[in-house]
Amino acid sequence: MNATVCGMMGCVLLLGFLPACKASSANLETGSDDPAEDTRNEPLNGAGPAHVDKTLSTGRVRVYYGSTTPAACDAILIGVGTAMSTDGYEKLSTRLTSHGYVVAILDHNPGNLIKTDSKKYRNLAVEVKTKMIGWIPGSKCSSVAHWILGGHSAGGQAAQGAISKEATLADAIFSIDPYDATAVGNVNVPAMYWGFDVTTCFVDKNKAAKAAYDHSLGLRAFYRVAVDQAWGACGYAPRYFHCSFADNDCPGCTDCMDTPDSFYDDVGQSVHSFIHAAFYGTWSKNALTIASTTPLTLYTGNDQP
Repeated sequence: MNATVCGMMGCVLLLGFLPACKASSANLETGSDDPAEDTRNEPLNGAGPAHVDKTLSTGRVRVYYGSTTPAACDAILIGVGTAMSTDGYEKLSTRLTSHGYVVAILDHNPGNLIKTDSKKYRNLAVEVKTKMIGWIPGSKCSSVAHWILGGHSAGGQAAQGAISKEATLADAIFSIDPYDATAVGNVNVPAMYWGFDVTTCFVDKNKAAKAAYDHSLGLRAFYRVAVDQAWGACGYAPRYFHCSFADNDCPGCTDCMDTPDSFYDDVGQSVHSFIHAAFYGTWSKNALTIASTTPLTLYTGNDQP
């Protein structure tokens, strides 16, 4: 039975399991000469980004690339959250590729619920960085200018841990509500996080994105989503919550509401602003401020959430 429990720490959704839904693929090709390639998807008439799925010795990966992907690109590697798989983040990936980025969704522990292992995350990220260019056809992304690494929930914790141990692994960090950033070390590369001012899915808001921001010692930004509750099939629940980033929420945690498309638009625009400010423009709070539909508070530098 579904229920929403609220208390001093905010609201936690206690829900029955919701299976992760797989995005359907049009024009699916199989039988590649590459034994590590499972499938390649080239959408008809350029509708949305193309993607390629790979099964590697270190894990599984889905790589999205779009028609506007430049020859010298920036690549964003996102580790999946608890019980999630590489097919669960198409909406987010579509927004990011619309800005010209290549997006790789990493499952560094396929077939297992737990995704917090920083060593496994590191090993898969290294293999993807070594091989990804060869997976993308034509002149799209023949070289990578910057590697932006991070993850969602447990994957974000794994990424933060891996980069705190090996600073050269990433040029920057983009993570979405990392599960428990108090359990990992500090990072010194430019870092940007999305999080929430409410505890949901048993992810403590003070241990997740806020703690990751606190453990970032260089250029840093934290977009915190304000509490915005509404009535739905789960009762009075947050409209935006820990699993809003996934296409169909997370297995076992949902607010029983569709995430507004504008949420993904806002995340995509914030990432684009972050990468531009970190590598191509001037870093400032004004440069990171976006016109958003999602209720946000932006923290940078010495700002304290």
